[in-house]
Amino acid sequence: PFRPTHRHHYWFIDLRYLVRLGPDQHWVYSLLIIEGYARQILAGMATEAQDVVAVLQGLVAALGAYGRPEGIVSDNGAVFRAEAYEGLLRELEIEVCHIARGKPWENLIETQFKIELRLADAHFEAATTFEEVQARHAAFIETYNTTPHWAHRRRADGRRTPVAVLGWVRGREVAHAALADSVHHVQLERVVNPRGYVSVRRFYLYAERGLARQRVAVWLYDGRLQLAYQDTVLAQYAYRAERRVQRLQAVEAPQLFPTAFASPQLELWELDDAQWRKILPRPYVRHPSRPPTGARQLRLPVERRVDAHHRSAG
Repeated sequence: PFRPTHRHHYWFIDLRYLVRLGPDQHWVYSLLIIEGYARQILAGMATEAQDVVAVLQGLVAALGAYGRPEGIVSDNGAVFRAEAYEGLLRELEIEVCHIARGKPWENLIETQFKIELRLADAHFEAATTFEEVQARHAAFIETYNTTPHWAHRRRADGRRTPVAVLGWVRGREVAHAALADSVHHVQLERVVNPRGYVSVRRFYLYAERGLARQRVAVWLYDGRLQLAYQDTVLAQYAYRAERRVQRLQAVEAPQLFPTAFASPQLELWELDDAQWRKILPRPYVRHPSRPPTGARQLRLPVERRVDAHHRSAG
């Protein structure tokens, strides 16, 4: 039912269990967004969270780079039924398409996941850190997009790879301001200060000192606050908020992730987790009230000089 007939007719999106990692053997997932006609992967990431924030991050990256498709196809998982996901698509006038329950083959991305399994799963299994998984996931996307695809074997124009078939063609234009407005309720942008913190409402939260003066994304959804730079998650916090006024009541449970953006400069004193405060209260600054109105405007001295000049001339 979702057979694409032209470029950017349908995109396909899904998450896949990728590999278990670390002492706790937590799952790392593969998120892919594929353009259906050319079969090109438009955006993809290895993520440690199978949630709406990860999906929105991938969508924002794809929409910013390739414009808007006519529709996006997904399964019926909770992340693809969430208001934040469906609301983003409706606001950008993109059709929300869900496959029939029990019919995963209606999502074209399932075939591409089988390709990922055969080409890259052995490399993912050999990785020992999340950064290695991310690097190998990016390498798989590059290999996939530049390898001749079976679906294009009979094209008369000789284009065989997904990237060649898609070429320069983009979907309907989406302005950066419109894209930012469509996710403003779950995403903010902040600049990292020289100490590595960002200001979020009434808190300073540690992001990464090595990214001082860089702009990072702040994602807030369903009690989880995430700081990310490009496609890399820097830190994650839990938060409680007042729904009525959208005010953060508390931020807690900091979790920092090792990244390639760490500052090479060593600290003068090494602090343990108890000494290193990753969450700091932001002082509330009360702005001075405006002076009372009703003040009388005095006449300008120049008027008096002009009157005197006319009198002397007379």
